[in-house]
Amino acid sequence: MADPKGLSVPVIFADRFYMSERSLGEISSLGGYRMAEAKDARDLAEKIGGAPSVKVIVSEYVQVNDLVLDRAPGVKGVISYGAGYDHIDVGAMKGRGVQVCNCRGENAQAVAELTFGLLLSLMRRIHRADPWVRAGEWVKAGRALPDWASGLELWSKTLGVIGLGQIGGRVVRIAKGFDMKIIAYDPFLNPELYARWGIESAALAEVLSRADVLSLHVPLNSATENLIDSGAFAAMKAGAILVNTSRGKVIEEKALLDALKTGKIKGAALDVFATEPLPAGHPLTEMENVVLSPHLGALSQEAGDRLSDSVARQVRDILEGRPPECLIV
Repeated sequence: MADPKGLSVPVIFADRFYMSERSLGEISSLGGYRMAEAKDARDLAEKIGGAPSVKVIVSEYVQVNDLVLDRAPGVKGVISYGAGYDHIDVGAMKGRGVQVCNCRGENAQAVAELTFGLLLSLMRRIHRADPWVRAGEWVKAGRALPDWASGLELWSKTLGVIGLGQIGGRVVRIAKGFDMKIIAYDPFLNPELYARWGIESAALAEVLSRADVLSLHVPLNSATENLIDSGAFAAMKAGAILVNTSRGKVIEEKALLDALKTGKIKGAALDVFATEPLPAGHPLTEMENVVLSPHLGALSQEAGDRLSDSVARQVRDILEGRPPECLIV
């Protein structure tokens, strides 16, 4: 169990996230854990406070960098709770011989399903219909529903997928159930897989110009930050819909707002943002052609259990001197 008296434990959870009782029990058997509930890297560093007993740090969003390592002299490994690891300074970890791993694939189904949940909510106007009914407006309108209630179908639309990893691949499989035409861009995918999956490979510019719906599934790094910028929006098909369940900074926010305001794109369904939490009064919150959710893509009960198991397995690997299953460096 967690040690309330101090950090005389080998495992620190930097921020608060779900861990199953079974996985916590396994980690307890390895020496124990503590939830730091840190606000940021500096807060985490202060809470560790130079304790040599800390061997593994698990973080979902709190940055782990040199500042943290300076106060954690015994750390052997850092685990990202989830697939993304842009909050971990991989270069700093590698330079100090600290292993970095993630939990890739464990939340992929949850994120893929949310992609379509957001998309259907936007295209069928569910995000507007629910509060409208709750407010008693249906009773007032009777059977003559307002014009905005008429939405769009996914059937036969062209889905453009950028990134065909664990999540993107599942999005493709779900899309086939809607008889969507699928065109994709992923420079790292084995070309043979396109034919095996029955989808068309194309350059990024072609995907942008042909997609009725564009779905983003890429990690955040120097190559993908602001990947969808003003030039990309200009290249997109007029009236397209954008879905982002990857990382907020993959989209240039000002360009997105301009595209939505001018009608270049019909709408956007977003689970991730450049700044999180999304600030109160943000322009996106005032737009009716946008569906927003608070970065909850991975938050299914099933994904939480899978992530918990992955964390426990990799904590054991690191503490017992084995390479963890999802080793990055």
